[in-house]
Amino acid sequence: MFKLTPEKALIAEELAVIADLHLGIENAMQNVGVAIPRMQIVDVIRRVNEIVNKYEIERLIIAGDLKHDFAGNLPYEWDDVRGFLDSIDVEVSVIRGNHDNFLSKILSEYSIELKEYEQFGDYYIVHGHKDLGFENLIMGHEHPAVKFRHGGAIYSYPCFLIVDKTKFVLPAFSSLVSGSDVLQGEFLSPILKDAKKIEVYAVEDEVVYLGDLETLRKIL
Repeated sequence: MFKLTPEKALIAEELAVIADLHLGIENAMQNVGVAIPRMQIVDVIRRVNEIVNKYEIERLIIAGDLKHDFAGNLPYEWDDVRGFLDSIDVEVSVIRGNHDNFLSKILSEYSIELKEYEQFGDYYIVHGHKDLGFENLIMGHEHPAVKFRHGGAIYSYPCFLIVDKTKFVLPAFSSLVSGSDVLQGEFLSPILKDAKKIEVYAVEDEVVYLGDLETLRKIL
């Protein structure tokens, strides 16, 4: 039913779901003294349009954290969210993430509702920072990645997770957000706290099945 793509999108028929774009993150980093070039928005628009064209998408759902700052709407966030929405020629739905506290003010200019969830068939699309009680769902929030050391270097690969065969966790779409190593520590989302089996699919030039997380934690 679902296709996991190397573009870090989940595809279902003419629908694409992506998560954790964190637009405007450069502005937030500058505010804490970290100067990086403002480059993400151009990359995000290019990659989303490639997904739309390649998979003949008619509807795009953002599964939370379209923007980055918790405390308000930074100047870059106003510009980048507007630039993103102006550049995507398909129907767009936006799910509220934990970073999206003030996003509705920007979305109101486009008559887009900031939703708590969206239903697609038997599945619910959420961000994942809180448990809404759904069994079958698609979510973001975790920024899952697999990181391992080899030959003195650390390799990091974003990944999809399939949890108990009913939950799909998306990698962060932003290329500036550091992935959270699923081989270490606990998950952030309360939805995943009682997970029994987690299957890991790494993203590079293709989507590669690595195995179940319990086994990977023993061998990597």
